[in-house]
Amino acid sequence: MLINQIQMKKLLLFTLLSAFTFTTFAQRNAKVEYWNTFHYKAKDGMEQKFLKAAAIKTKKFNSDPTNLIVTYRVTTGDKAGVYERIMPFQTSKSYDLDATKEGKYWEDNVSPYADPDGGKQVWERLKWADVNVNPNDPPYKHLTKTTFIVKPTHRNHFGRWVERIGKVFAKRMPDASRIVLRLQSGGQRNMYVSYIGYNMFENNNPELETTWEEDYNEMFGWDTWTTDLTLYNESKEMIFGEQRVSLELVEELLPNN
Repeated sequence: MLINQIQMKKLLLFTLLSAFTFTTFAQRNAKVEYWNTFHYKAKDGMEQKFLKAAAIKTKKFNSDPTNLIVTYRVTTGDKAGVYERIMPFQTSKSYDLDATKEGKYWEDNVSPYADPDGGKQVWERLKWADVNVNPNDPPYKHLTKTTFIVKPTHRNHFGRWVERIGKVFAKRMPDASRIVLRLQSGGQRNMYVSYIGYNMFENNNPELETTWEEDYNEMFGWDTWTTDLTLYNESKEMIFGEQRVSLELVEELLPNN
């Protein structure tokens, strides 16, 4: 009984130390590209003041490619009306920079008109999941954002489907692009998000004689669609395992607008 208790304590200590170590080094990988996201809700009757103040702040502090921020408005779901500010292309070195002046400016000049909706989140961009991404393209007018909570033991099944369906996506939807991020800090470690960007709701992609399933099986082998899709669906947590919302670009908050 005593031996079992000691073993359990050692296991618990190892788990806690592992979690601490991972958290400590989560944003210290020099080879990783990080993205930051922030969410704000304008106070009642102050939306225009918020937009004006945020536009000035963005032009003042976030026009440089290393500190760029693009803003979208959530248009569907219970978060409709929330503004999502996305800061892409960060490195581990970015988090050593002193952002005190920028933060104080926001606090003094923008926060009187809006409240944060949750805290800052830091994501790792999974470049192997990129589809039709050109870093020189302007921001898309529309995003479909899908958030996934993945079972820790099923990440391989999730990743296999995401990577493979991306190759089919590239063939069938050349007018859109996709990036996938994994949360590093600010929430559940097993949270992923997919952004699909496009400029028009009307589908202008070429008409193909094949289906998504047929293309998938052609690329990866007979009946892989059914097998991989089943494992992918099983990889997501049953409650809140997949949630999808639409976002639209707030052009007046573009840094160079």
